[in-house]
Amino acid sequence: MSALARRLARDESGFTLVELLVAATLMLIILGATLTSVNAFQKNNETNNLQNDAQDEARRGIDRLAKELRNLASPTNETPQAIKRKDPQDLIVQSVGETRPTGSLNARNTQYVRYCLNPDSQVVYRQTMTWTTAIDPAFPAATSCPGTGWDADEVVAQQVVNGSRALFTYNDPDPLRTTEIHTSLWVDVDLNRRPTEVSLFSTVFLRNQNRVPAASFTAVRDGTSIILNGSDSQDPEERALYYFWYDQAHTGGPPVDDPQRIGEGIVYVYGPLAPGNHTVYLTVKDQADLASTAPPQTVCIPGGTVTC
Repeated sequence: MSALARRLARDESGFTLVELLVAATLMLIILGATLTSVNAFQKNNETNNLQNDAQDEARRGIDRLAKELRNLASPTNETPQAIKRKDPQDLIVQSVGETRPTGSLNARNTQYVRYCLNPDSQVVYRQTMTWTTAIDPAFPAATSCPGTGWDADEVVAQQVVNGSRALFTYNDPDPLRTTEIHTSLWVDVDLNRRPTEVSLFSTVFLRNQNRVPAASFTAVRDGTSIILNGSDSQDPEERALYYFWYDQAHTGGPPVDDPQRIGEGIVYVYGPLAPGNHTVYLTVKDQADLASTAPPQTVCIPGGTVTC
């Protein structure tokens, strides 16, 4: 071993104070960066878990709503309207309950179900009202969410950040003609952090909802009469229809005492008072007064100077 090597081996001077301070500073910088990354990862992971939980809760709420919409109470003559309120953030329907209380006079076991969004608390509520009487009571008129007058309410979704975006959209503005309800939820547990809002959508066809009938008829001349037959008309629910016949243009559903009406019934033999061309119409109504008018047909009746 050389003299230089022996001297370096015996050297115990170590690091200077400046070198120690530099090393300690670098260690603190690296450790701080590491801890910051770990902390950010933990926060992101926690946010993701909360987002997933809120998303799962919202999905369960949508599935429950879809089930109740598919179980809408079938229309009756007394209560043909199963949708009681249809606002962008507020929906009330008459649905079938799961269990019927003993001794209940509510033969169809129906109930009112409400889903509404409180934009301030970002919570979707489900409220229910049941009854045991034979006659359906009026549903609560409160528009606040949740509102008063209901038997029970529960939270079905949280962190719903729809804002001005509609929770519910409908395929027709008329509750008696609405057959589809589209639900849209945007969920975000923290608007200032990733991940961004998650959107959940669902569309339900109301299979029990009353729908508009379809009017159709034939008009056949028989001598100086016209045989009007509306048996081709159809009601989607296969319920009885009312048939109203006309001999001139009209729009919409005619009232029962409409003086323009020439007759009623599924088949009607019409004897015009004068020869010539007669434009005949058929309007059918279901038991909920939903009406449909078939395209007109023109039939010529000979007589006098009129030849057909």
